[in-house]
Amino acid sequence: MPTEQMHAARNNLNMAMAVVAGVALGGAAWGMTIDRDSTQISLYFLAVQDLPALVLFGLFFAGLAAVLGSRLAVALPSIKPQHEFRLTWITLVAGCCIVWVGARVVYLNFGLSADEFMAEFDARIISSGRLLASVAPDWRAYVPALQPIFRLELPDNTAWVSSYLPMNAAIRAVFVLLGDPAWEGVVLAGVAIIAVFAVARRLWPDRPDAAVVGIILLVCSSQFLITAMTPYAMTAHLALNMVWLWLFLRDTRASHGMAAGVAFVACGLHQVVFHPLFAAPFLVALVLARRWKLATYYAAVYGVIGLFWILYWSFLLHVANGPAAPSAHAGMLDFIHRVLVMIDVSPAGFLLMGLNLLRFLAWQSPLLMPLALVGLFAARARNAAVVRLAAGIVLTLGVVLVLMPFQGHGWGYRYLHGLLGSLSLMAAQGWIQVTERESRMARTPALALSSSVLLSLFVLLPWRASQVHGFVAPYASATQAIQHAGAEVVLVDPTAIWYGQDLVRNDPFLHTPPKVLGLWKLDEARLSELCRRYDVAIFDQADARRIGMRVVPSLPVMAEHDSELRTLARSLGCGRPVIAHR
Repeated sequence: MPTEQMHAARNNLNMAMAVVAGVALGGAAWGMTIDRDSTQISLYFLAVQDLPALVLFGLFFAGLAAVLGSRLAVALPSIKPQHEFRLTWITLVAGCCIVWVGARVVYLNFGLSADEFMAEFDARIISSGRLLASVAPDWRAYVPALQPIFRLELPDNTAWVSSYLPMNAAIRAVFVLLGDPAWEGVVLAGVAIIAVFAVARRLWPDRPDAAVVGIILLVCSSQFLITAMTPYAMTAHLALNMVWLWLFLRDTRASHGMAAGVAFVACGLHQVVFHPLFAAPFLVALVLARRWKLATYYAAVYGVIGLFWILYWSFLLHVANGPAAPSAHAGMLDFIHRVLVMIDVSPAGFLLMGLNLLRFLAWQSPLLMPLALVGLFAARARNAAVVRLAAGIVLTLGVVLVLMPFQGHGWGYRYLHGLLGSLSLMAAQGWIQVTERESRMARTPALALSSSVLLSLFVLLPWRASQVHGFVAPYASATQAIQHAGAEVVLVDPTAIWYGQDLVRNDPFLHTPPKVLGLWKLDEARLSELCRRYDVAIFDQADARRIGMRVVPSLPVMAEHDSELRTLARSLGCGRPVIAHR
């Protein structure tokens, strides 16, 4: 690369770092205006978790610019060919080891949110050789209280399962059978790392250092590592997207056949929409290139796959002889209805998306976004695949902005998690733009990369791990307290408990006591029946305070309903505390 072009690319990197620093500091200024006691989780996360990281990003780029512009700059060598293989293996092993340890020490082998719990719920059903779990007749009337959210509603509650598609749970079920479901995240993280490396080597065969940089930036992402410690489907999305891309780029009859199989699994992980948004720009490129046979093949593949997963519940209930299985036509109408109901283009959606993107930025390695911007906007030597990867990101953001801008829980922005590989590859292209092999010109980017890696692994990751552990531990302790309450039934009264409804968790076969029910989903008749037949305990805000959970103002309607039920329980001599008063 001519020296003039190299200087231009270096200036582009400096500009990109300045832009990212400005966004980070602007987000931090926004965070300073937010009440740290906010009950809106996206605002709370910005004010409490992400504000310090955004300030640190701004300071990092300012300090890096000062060092690079002075005589204090350290002349680090670029990545040498003899080191590339070793660095690849070190990155892979380090990433997998961090996930393995973190799942136990940081995340406590726990599914924090209801989404995560339902992945484990379904995995236990699938690992038993079933697709639905039967509900005993005595408990069918209580199913809405036994699992208040994310449950597929079936006639008469004769069986239950989550409302998510099953493939993430099916993958997790393999590790349930092997004795340790947390290995799912370790294996999928490893697959993602290898696949990103393989795609980069195919895109830039003469620049293996770019592939190394791509996986280093991926593994330095706190979002990548900590999400892999969880039961979320997002690590599977990332791994399968990258495997699909590697197969697609191989461009052989066999690889396209295998890509169809990967697409089938990826579309069925939990929501059908995410993988097609990633793949769509590559399929459009087939049409633009007039590769009609291959374009028709993929159109048919995705049409059949999409139809299958949209109608999955109808198929499942027919095959499993489930209750009153709806017709295929009703299944399609139900899907269309659900999509239409979700559409929302209100200003609140843009506010939430701004919060999501700031959170996403704050959970990455600092240099990822500047290099990705350079890779996308470089004037020359741009790889067409990079533009398609960026288009997949834009498509995904557009769809989630309209359909589901609120993410709730999540370490980083999980709706973009499946596209972390895309950003890592864009950053690899950016690395190529600002470096030249065997040249002293590569030393400035090498210093920036080294600084970013050190900050990510030795400051940001431990800090994030501490935040996550502090957030997860009270919920894990509350779940343990409920399970060891010594009662036959535990009622969860979520009044004033932040996300207290997520504590309602049950064995899918209802074999393991206690039965845990949401108080707000009961009426007086059912509560009276429970008190008459069982030893009942109640977990409420007093127990939550003792454990260290966050207590917040509750909705008046919900508080009034639960208060009436608590009064009834007391009149029946029912509902001892889960944690004994001292």
